[in-house]
Amino acid sequence: MAEKAATLHQPVISIRISEELRSRLETLKEVIALKTGQSVSTSEAAKQLLESARDDRLELANLLTEPTDSLLKIRGKAEAKLPLSLAEWTLVAYYCAKGAESFTSTEQGQLSYESLAEILEAFLGAYALVRRQKKSPRDFFYLMTLPEDKQAATKEPGAVGSEDVHRVVKHTIQMLKDTTQKRRRPLLAIRNLYTLLDEERFSNVEKLNDALLPHWAALWRVCARGHYAAHRKPLRPRPTEGDDHDFELPVQRGLPAQEEGGYRLDLVREKGNEFSPILQFPGPLAPRYPVGGYARIAEFRRMLEGHDMTRPFAQWKGSYFSAINMIMENEELNVSFCARENGISFSFPIEHWKAIRTLFQRAWQSPDVVSAWETLTLEYGEM
Repeated sequence: MAEKAATLHQPVISIRISEELRSRLETLKEVIALKTGQSVSTSEAAKQLLESARDDRLELANLLTEPTDSLLKIRGKAEAKLPLSLAEWTLVAYYCAKGAESFTSTEQGQLSYESLAEILEAFLGAYALVRRQKKSPRDFFYLMTLPEDKQAATKEPGAVGSEDVHRVVKHTIQMLKDTTQKRRRPLLAIRNLYTLLDEERFSNVEKLNDALLPHWAALWRVCARGHYAAHRKPLRPRPTEGDDHDFELPVQRGLPAQEEGGYRLDLVREKGNEFSPILQFPGPLAPRYPVGGYARIAEFRRMLEGHDMTRPFAQWKGSYFSAINMIMENEELNVSFCARENGISFSFPIEHWKAIRTLFQRAWQSPDVVSAWETLTLEYGEM
């Protein structure tokens, strides 16, 4: 009897793995955690990789070893209108999920409604290509990340089908596109595209490309955002040895300065397409306030455009900056600005705030600024 019980135990195999493979398994653990919401051990990650050793899964694992280089090659193919493999689309979707779930500590820092809606449209396009003989438990998983649907809520998980997924996703897209209502964003729903591409079977990759390529711009914006959130660096080629020699680099024109209401805005060129706005204040001390880094510049601009200056105590709060309207002793409104990282704060009369907003609007009308900013957006994504 003991001998029979012993035969039921699965053998345990102990092997020594290289640092390269260990690093790959660590990355795979993060991928599994994003999909399932649960952490797994290195041995469990290796087991899942072996049990699902499809060619596209192995390709995805290889792409994840150098994600920056992999994503740059993928972008090059997409811009050249070349088809992507299933694994390449899965990598893009993986970083889209990371992008949607990053910078979420404030409402203003979250992904835009427009990008959420378009990625859900990409999901529907790919989902329509899936061919199954029976209902899949994944359909219930897809609905779990979306707003509640009364019709689906009455069904058992196993009874949820593709018609429910189509209905709920379409309704969610309509909700996101309705500019008259601002509701909670279903950020976890972006995981559905990654799960779909990683778990479902696609018999025709050409049709998958036809379904996803129309949404490339939005997918890339969110993918680059996810890459920046995960690795804290832009998606740009690694510098080569020759890049250190200034005489080999093209000379770039200076960016135009702007003046308005006593304020001055200088855009200082830095390496590559990077630049920093420096705001000079009026008055005898003439303090200068720099806004450094793409993510901060993008948020600063959104704050200038999005903050409501008409209502007392109206507040705008992002990851890096915040603004709130305060009533002064003369009963006029001032905008109280604060940089959250260092506590630097200023109190601006409304007319001064408008002048600063005008400065940034005018600066971003310059063709040189637009060109540099578009390149940075490709590298950093939606912020």
